[in-house]
Amino acid sequence: MNFLTTILAFAVTLGILIIIHEFGHYWMAKRFGVKVLKFSIGFGKPIFTWKRNETEWSISAIPLGGYVRMLDMRDSDCEPISPEDRSRTFNVKPAWQRLFIVLAGPVANLVLAVFLYTVIAFVGTNEPLPIVKDPEFNTPAYVAGIRDGDHILSVSGKPVKSFGDMHMEIVRNMGSRAFVLLKDRSGNEREVILDLSDIYSESSDAQTDPVNHIGLDLRIGSPIIVGFIENSIGKQKGLKVNDEILLVNGQPVNNPKAFVSEIQKSVGKEVSLVVRNKADSIERVVQLVPTTVTTPEGQVVGRIGASIGVDIPMTIVSYGPFESLWKGFTKVADMAWFSVEMVCKMISGEVSVKNISGPVTIADYAGQTVKLGFMAFISFLALISVNLGVLNLLPIPMLDGCHVLYYSVEMVRGKPVSENFQLVASKLGMAVIACLTLLALYNDLTRLLP
Repeated sequence: MNFLTTILAFAVTLGILIIIHEFGHYWMAKRFGVKVLKFSIGFGKPIFTWKRNETEWSISAIPLGGYVRMLDMRDSDCEPISPEDRSRTFNVKPAWQRLFIVLAGPVANLVLAVFLYTVIAFVGTNEPLPIVKDPEFNTPAYVAGIRDGDHILSVSGKPVKSFGDMHMEIVRNMGSRAFVLLKDRSGNEREVILDLSDIYSESSDAQTDPVNHIGLDLRIGSPIIVGFIENSIGKQKGLKVNDEILLVNGQPVNNPKAFVSEIQKSVGKEVSLVVRNKADSIERVVQLVPTTVTTPEGQVVGRIGASIGVDIPMTIVSYGPFESLWKGFTKVADMAWFSVEMVCKMISGEVSVKNISGPVTIADYAGQTVKLGFMAFISFLALISVNLGVLNLLPIPMLDGCHVLYYSVEMVRGKPVSENFQLVASKLGMAVIACLTLLALYNDLTRLLP
């Protein structure tokens, strides 16, 4: 079922992004009077085909892209062009119109992302507050003076409402110094300087979150009982749902992992728990001997038969319609610029090429976000749409960005780039894209397979 969910989520993600991208080309071509011969979702042999007016619509076997085929005198596969259609060929249109037609695909992806982020901002999302746990010793966050329970209020003057906002702003300030305004657990506000100038050289592995690497991580509250298995020792001895575990044998526990570890080690030993239920806030003591269980690996451990959750301070982050639209625009602009910066840093060697992901990783994330809920999937779709738009605007032969460059040069020179040059560049572009695809697949497999 998980595999099927991942495949369906991946298909829906690619389908939406490809349709929007190709429809951008199609819509702009029709606006300028270009005859569109075919609109294909996917490559290779068509699976479904139908014709409406003068355009053939199809869904093809290889779903990793699509194309819009326009009437063009340079296309050797085109049937003889009638005199009345000559003015409707792509190649006879002015350079600025051809540029707009090519730009329309990536722009459509960016517009989709703006729309999706606007919806997210307007509807609102339940997100963790930017409260961080104690940084590890000697990390940039520790050196800056950030400590357990600090609530981050702003980063370099930009207010942050959630941990996700904080994460984005910290990433945006990588390579420089960030001024972080925070409120400590006593309620006192102070500003610290977070040195991020060398972070890329310190951590360039795609598997390492750079924000976590500098010592900033979400503070997870005390463990909470969220449920029991049948006939569990925990329930028999008086534990209740929504009990917050404060102490185990007199020692505080700050996270579920530490609590589970203490219970597992207490085989045949009595454990004293101090708990506080969220319903009445009354503290009480529960004493029990964990049930002895042998794991599939043959390890003997103690268990109390309870499901453990965490108490993470959350907040609803939402905005009005106009502010949501502005948030949508700024979010896409920030992410697009960040993507460009990352590409430049990969070229310069400041960031590892391990950050390049391919279809396997996209499929995996698509499946994971679907399980998290509709808004999580929408956010993921918006993120991929931004990346697809930016990627297609790069001046790499075979991508839209290279054609944008050709037509821009033509507008300046007054004559088109030679066909021989374009042919050589296309072959080079195919080689570059093939290498990037293989690298992305290699990264996917090394990231997901043991």
